[in-house]
Amino acid sequence: MRRPFVIILFWLFLLVATSALWMSISIVYPRQHVVIKRLGQIVAVEHEPGIYFKLPLIDETIIVDDRLRRYDLPTKTVQVRGGAFYEVDAFFVYRITDARLFLQKVSSGVPTLAEEINLAPRFNDALRAVYGQREFSAALSSARSGMMHEVQQQIATDAKSLGITVCDVRIRKTDLTQAVSQRTFERMKQERYAVAEQLRARGAEEKNRIIAKASREYEEIVAGANRDSAILHGEGEAERIHILREAVGSDPEFYAFWRSMDAYKKMKDLPMVLSPDSLFFQYLRSPRKVD
Repeated sequence: MRRPFVIILFWLFLLVATSALWMSISIVYPRQHVVIKRLGQIVAVEHEPGIYFKLPLIDETIIVDDRLRRYDLPTKTVQVRGGAFYEVDAFFVYRITDARLFLQKVSSGVPTLAEEINLAPRFNDALRAVYGQREFSAALSSARSGMMHEVQQQIATDAKSLGITVCDVRIRKTDLTQAVSQRTFERMKQERYAVAEQLRARGAEEKNRIIAKASREYEEIVAGANRDSAILHGEGEAERIHILREAVGSDPEFYAFWRSMDAYKKMKDLPMVLSPDSLFFQYLRSPRKVD
């Protein structure tokens, strides 16, 4: 009877020892912090991956994620310098770097509570402060990166007091509110109209300049052509007279005959009262003899 009892005790002891050994082991995986609490007090924080030992039934282990986390701030309406309001969409990326301090400040150990209760209000205030010092155009220029860095610096102190390191801040977009958008649209439309009028005036000025230049060139070309035409006409007339003079000099009788024939042709339909003995009809009376 004693032997079965001893065997049962042995297996019971082995089970208790195995359970105690298992409960005394704490495994730390990569990208994790394991915090060991003893009677509500933090006694150790393990950062490196591996197997660690604790007191079973007394020590409590809390796992804190070491990976990057992102918090998207709901779209906020912020006021820029000058009084206009704009809608800003931004987020920040952070990591829990001090697990001990994080659990001391956030007893639940839930990062989302720290985001919503501690970090989000400070992030919102930092955005309003940074935008309030600048014009709207700054968020659309090269100053945007400086604005994000300034916001990150402003929330870094509060985050560090929670054991959190803010790794990056991003402003995804900055939009006009509906009222500002309508006013901006009207202003831009008027500016475009003004630019269009300037372009039209400049085009009309250029048109008049081109027309004036073309007219001047036209007048110069026509005047030159008329001058050349008059010169050529004069030269041609002089040549004609010279040829005619030579022709008359070589055969005056034939020239007189030709002139008479030409006169007859031109005067055939013209009523005239002349004597038949007139000199005008000499070639009709005697073509071979000239008086």
